[in-house]
Amino acid sequence: MTRRRGKVLVVGLDGATFDLIEPWAEQGYLPTLSKLMQGGARGRVLSTVPPMTAPAWTSFATGTNPGKHGLYDWVARQAGSYRFAPVTSVDNAMPTLFQILSDAGRRVCLLNVPMTYPASRVNGIMISGMPAPDTRGAISYPADAFAELVATVGDYCLYPDPGQAYSDSGIAAFLDRLYRCTELRVRAFDYLRGREDWDFSMVVFNGTDTVSHALWKVMDAQHPLHDTRVAEKYGTAIRDFYSAVDAHLGRWVDGLDGDTTLVVMSDHGFGPFHKFIHVNNWLLREGFMRLRPIASSRIKGQLHRMGFSPMNMYDLLMRLGLGGVKREVVRGQGQSLLKALFLSFEDVDWPHTVAYSLGNVGQIRVNRTGREPQGCVRAGDEYEALRNEIIAKLMMLRDPATGETVVEQAYRREDIYSGEQIEHAPDILFIPRRLEYFGFGEYEFGSHRIIQPMARGISGTHRMYGVITAFGAGARAGSVIEGARLVDLAPTILHLLGEPVPAHMDGRVLSEALSADLGPALLATSEGGYPRGPENGQDRVEVLTADEERALAERLRSLGYVG
Repeated sequence: MTRRRGKVLVVGLDGATFDLIEPWAEQGYLPTLSKLMQGGARGRVLSTVPPMTAPAWTSFATGTNPGKHGLYDWVARQAGSYRFAPVTSVDNAMPTLFQILSDAGRRVCLLNVPMTYPASRVNGIMISGMPAPDTRGAISYPADAFAELVATVGDYCLYPDPGQAYSDSGIAAFLDRLYRCTELRVRAFDYLRGREDWDFSMVVFNGTDTVSHALWKVMDAQHPLHDTRVAEKYGTAIRDFYSAVDAHLGRWVDGLDGDTTLVVMSDHGFGPFHKFIHVNNWLLREGFMRLRPIASSRIKGQLHRMGFSPMNMYDLLMRLGLGGVKREVVRGQGQSLLKALFLSFEDVDWPHTVAYSLGNVGQIRVNRTGREPQGCVRAGDEYEALRNEIIAKLMMLRDPATGETVVEQAYRREDIYSGEQIEHAPDILFIPRRLEYFGFGEYEFGSHRIIQPMARGISGTHRMYGVITAFGAGARAGSVIEGARLVDLAPTILHLLGEPVPAHMDGRVLSEALSADLGPALLATSEGGYPRGPENGQDRVEVLTADEERALAERLRSLGYVG
């Protein structure tokens, strides 16, 4: 049978959720998305655990769970140390959808797709998205493509900075930059798509995520930090931005040809954020972590318990109007100052510490012998007993202000991951209650409290379910997609393009969303010659230099992700 070789256009709306889209579409604010939902296929998409950008978009691109591709957060522990460094596309251990299509001779065009930095060789063009620290590095393939883009479009910006909106006086400037970045993104994509008739093209709007991080409290009258005076001016800012993106999307929908399927999707959902969980403080309290018995660590530990912590100091600086000082302290070399002043991993008594945490949402690692440099927990029964004890105690953790338990679910890593990269995963992961609580991932000991109400900064954060709609040539009109996972999108896109689905992919083809004349999915008869491990066949730039790593970490900090 001759297989259909159609085209696919993917528009990513980072962090988009039906919790917002459905009511706004019904009220008439999102006519394009309403058209797609009514005239195509639609459904919720289960994200990764945790629902963070780096693992989620990598699972989308590879069709595999983090246990295979190896990314679990924005950072990963460096071998032989307790240091965590930012991850990039170089750390992905599995072939991407873009590589598979390129190797099959299909032409691809990618703009601002997260976890494509540094840019890799494709049969077409790639302009990287997060976590690119700036536009000076390996942001594009071919290497001169970005310069050509800017020369034609006139300008380009990577990200709006949500930090501008953390004070009420900066909201207007944040929104100006948000819309400016979006307009430039659209102009850039129009130019790139106009260069040729691509088989696969994709653009991601990260502004839907950024504006929700920054301004959820302004929209949500039930949020603890809601201010009615600010809401009078900016209460519809998130909806207005969705509407602006919807209008851009509408023009592309109107221009679809009869052979193209449009997929609109998000990597996770969104909702309100109320309180931090400082996991390392809890581990200290429960005796799973100990501090070094030396004078400097004892003093810092005592000061920490009294409230001398980065978050309290930041709060004071903000109250004094010195937010710029705070930004400089958390950047690059300023981390040395943090560790000199405040309690840090350098003060931990590692030979007598059995567990520690760093990362977003809720991640705990066992200090295991043979893996961590000063590991003290033996593999086997001792390791399993410790995990059981930690999970049991986690499930009893309560918010002292409300009395409610704050952990909704806790997992051993093998409960949710599988694959050759599982050894790099956190040993325990937990999902906080309603995800309105959030495991603090910016610094080892950010506060002296275990549960702490947020005072400023981001007011919305990620949820487990994103969105998918399929519309056009290969979509089944009016169908509802049940049980979709993020890993299902790559196999589905390959099937839409008439390409076989590699055997290593964890996802399934979402056949219920597709036209019946596409026929059954074709499975590849082999692995396609892709070796396992970080060197998976892509032509990538060298590993990041120290300066590039610092710049990348600074970018992630400015977006509120890592310390």
